[in-house]
Amino acid sequence: MSLMKVVSAKLAAEIDQELMGPQVGFTLQQLMELAGFSVAQGIYREFPPNKSSANKNVLIIAGPGNNGGDGLVCARHLKLFGYHPVVYYPKRGKKNEFYKQLVDQLNFFKVPVLPEDIGPDKWLDYAKPESTLCIVDAIFGFSFKPPMREPFESIIDQLYELQNKIPVVSVDVPSGWDVDEGPLSDMSLNPAMLVSLTVPKPASTHLKPSASHYVGGRFIPPEFAKKFKFDTFEYKSTDQVLKL
Repeated sequence: MSLMKVVSAKLAAEIDQELMGPQVGFTLQQLMELAGFSVAQGIYREFPPNKSSANKNVLIIAGPGNNGGDGLVCARHLKLFGYHPVVYYPKRGKKNEFYKQLVDQLNFFKVPVLPEDIGPDKWLDYAKPESTLCIVDAIFGFSFKPPMREPFESIIDQLYELQNKIPVVSVDVPSGWDVDEGPLSDMSLNPAMLVSLTVPKPASTHLKPSASHYVGGRFIPPEFAKKFKFDTFEYKSTDQVLKL
């Protein structure tokens, strides 16, 4: 990690803006699909579903923004990869019709999406250490700014208590961390696995040494990376993720 370039929250926002600008032309939906697929592929690398075991359960906790959308896409691909995903989506994004479409797609693939009003602790029934391969933290991304509001403050506190029993996989930035400075307290979530999207952020340097770190999002040409002064990655074969 010491030789790897990372990008700040400000630069990450500029990269996304240019990718979705008129010259490049990606849509938010395209980038979200690539991101969610990358996270699902990273989970398959790290926690492959054992065909001889019934333990293929994955709980995805989705926030109200783009990070949550990445989690919804991830859940769909996990289903297709042979897992049994369950989605907890307590504050659903209502500003963009696309989020509703992602939920409709999960319903189409018979991926359970827990009711919004399920209750503050009922989601824990779907996070049993003996039957859950991992929990996907798709709550907040690089644009997170404190203070954290409910129900997410309580959810992340509960994830902190669970993280030594069930591996937590964070999408792009561990939820509740400052994207540039890392964890904000000793009680911050510390995932077993991080999938950085496009390029790692400075917070990734604060992962615990035992954590697995992947980069995902194989859609950046070298010239674009050079313009924004970060390194491209040597993805293998048709892989969408690379373990760092």
